[in-house]
Amino acid sequence: MNNVNIDCEIPDDLILFISGVPGVGKTTISYELLKILNVFRIIEETDLIREILRGYNDFIKDEFKDKIQFLFDKIDIIDRGKILSIDEAKQQCIFIKKSIENIVARQQRKGIPSIINGVHIIPEILDGLAGNHNIIYINLYINNETEIYNRLLNRNPDTYMLDHISFIYQNNIALYLSTLKLSEKKRYVFNNIDVTNLTIKDTINEIIGCIKHRIQN
Repeated sequence: MNNVNIDCEIPDDLILFISGVPGVGKTTISYELLKILNVFRIIEETDLIREILRGYNDFIKDEFKDKIQFLFDKIDIIDRGKILSIDEAKQQCIFIKKSIENIVARQQRKGIPSIINGVHIIPEILDGLAGNHNIIYINLYINNETEIYNRLLNRNPDTYMLDHISFIYQNNIALYLSTLKLSEKKRYVFNNIDVTNLTIKDTINEIIGCIKHRIQN
């Protein structure tokens, strides 16, 4: 990774969102990018926010039981053990959008370049945060089901996700198409990167290229 080239100054309020379905390498890429661009910080609060919401959701259900079930039909926080459809992922992103917006505002106010990643990061839903000022969305995707299967298998041979490869792949395509549509209107803000045949170093180079284009445009 020492040969990765970065020759531009990172704005002190740059926010990099990394999205993608399970298995595409969001976390790995985030931490490897951090080794190259150590001005960044990785923000993991969004996962914590989802867990807190799940716990609070369960608490309220237990307290009020069926008295306000109609509300929970609208705001249900899906269990961690369930593979989210793209629509469910969008809904989860809507639930925590205000919290993400507050995190972005805080990091930009403090002047801390930050990376935020996760399956709940949906560019389509987050479009417009902070007026898209110094924000970059990177969606990592894979162009075939076999590669998703192999990646999940290598990560954890016992994962329940191996039984849902086709479902995950379709979500992967839906997220790609959604981000592609945004990129056609807001070039340099929204980016798709096909990581199917890329090494970690290749992927980092692609992301750095996206960062350079965003800074220069």
